Amino acid sequence: MQRSMGWSALQSPARWFAVGAVACACACALAGAPASAGAQRVDLRSKPAPGFAAIVGVVDDSLRGGPLVGATVAVIGTSVRTTTDQDGLFRIDSLPPGEVQLAVLHPLLDTLYIVVTTQKFTLVDGRLEEMGIATPPLERIRLRSCPRAGVVLGDGILIGRVDDPDTDRPVPGALVSLVYSDPRSGTPIQRVRSARSRDDGLYAICGLPETLTGTVQAAVGAAASSEIPVTMKAQFLATASFLLSTAPKDSAARGTAALTGRVTDVTGAPIASAQIAVEGGNAIAVTGPDGTFALTGLPSGTTSAVIRKIGYAPALRTVHLRKAAPQRVAVTLSEGVRTLAAVVVTGGMEPALKKVGFTERRNMGMRSQFLLPADIEKRNPSAFTDLFRQMSGFRVTSAGMGQSIEGTRSSGGAMSGCVNVYVDRVAFEQMSPGDLDSAFPIGMIGAVETYASASETPAEFQMPGRSCATIVAWTKMKLAKP
Repeated sequence: MQRSMGWSALQSPARWFAVGAVACACACALAGAPASAGAQRVDLRSKPAPGFAAIVGVVDDSLRGGPLVGATVAVIGTSVRTTTDQDGLFRIDSLPPGEVQLAVLHPLLDTLYIVVTTQKFTLVDGRLEEMGIATPPLERIRLRSCPRAGVVLGDGILIGRVDDPDTDRPVPGALVSLVYSDPRSGTPIQRVRSARSRDDGLYAICGLPETLTGTVQAAVGAAASSEIPVTMKAQFLATASFLLSTAPKDSAARGTAALTGRVTDVTGAPIASAQIAVEGGNAIAVTGPDGTFALTGLPSGTTSAVIRKIGYAPALRTVHLRKAAPQRVAVTLSEGVRTLAAVVVTGGMEPALKKVGFTERRNMGMRSQFLLPADIEKRNPSAFTDLFRQMSGFRVTSAGMGQSIEGTRSSGGAMSGCVNVYVDRVAFEQMSPGDLDSAFPIGMIGAVETYASASETPAEFQMPGRSCATIVAWTKMKLAKP
């Protein structure tokens, strides 16, 4: 049996794609379809109960190749739906006879404003209807998104969209920049490619090598997202979408988004006292005995959450925060310290220091101290805390086998001597002596800026309720990016 499948824009016809059609032979797709190891096999053969019909089928991912895993297959006009397994297979039971139409939804298709729909067909009492469904082919996407001219280093495409986190409206004109290296080139030199989001929020960066590693970031005006990791391994399509708020920001106002979740080890046991912070946020959450946490007062948008626990390799998660509902993440930490590859900085760090605001803050003449790589080298530190042994406004204290940094300008009360620490714009709490040195080996650090009192600290690095001195450190890995 063979059925023709239609695919169309889920929004208005102006949303990029017109109606088209692809075909998938059900007999080929279902015959001998394997079940993934450890997964429950979809029943492809048993007949439906008397008085009812059933549908079995497979959904193919023609965009990336292979089955479309985790797709929702819904009967249009009803609440009946199911999910494809790891082989792209699905079954819908207990359907009354009559005319029906199926729709397939998936995050990949949502990114492209596409919904795949079948033609209407008739279910017969007692019959098992077999379906083969496929997404649009990649070449059709390429024709509608990629210019014929320009830099072409391969057939790879990075595609996605930029939306406002609070209105869900598209953000046109956002600059999406990809910084990447090709492991096959044998050189650490990074390339930069960029594109602007269109009126419907969609963007496409075409002509990429099929194998690359890098990060992508969206920005419009003064607003910018965090960087999202991107990896392509011999593939032609990767996606990365962003939530980017264009509303004016009040640096003194707390955000209204929240991040919740649970942190466990590789055995599934909860990890207590792990720290969770997000880039651009001024708060830290600590997991409880059951490994759960809640981080509130966050700005909306796409950002990076960093999860740390001394003795474990830190974890990085991209999170898309909205005020409408908290995002939840499940994080597994592996024991051991992450081994960092050598970072090669080409062209100097000055462009990156300017990008993160270091240069501007230094040139404002604030009563603060700024350490460049040469300044750090002159101090010949063996640990991160050694940088502050002779620095005005700070002192290093020892307890047991570890060292902590304290402020010397008293603010009075229980917070006297406290220090707020940010590394690559992510907050970090000194919970025990030695935490800073364990979490951030001195070889990681590329630049440091310090503010000896809360009154001298820029608003972006102030924590509500914590009138403290502030240390802002930038890693070589962060500063290695153009």
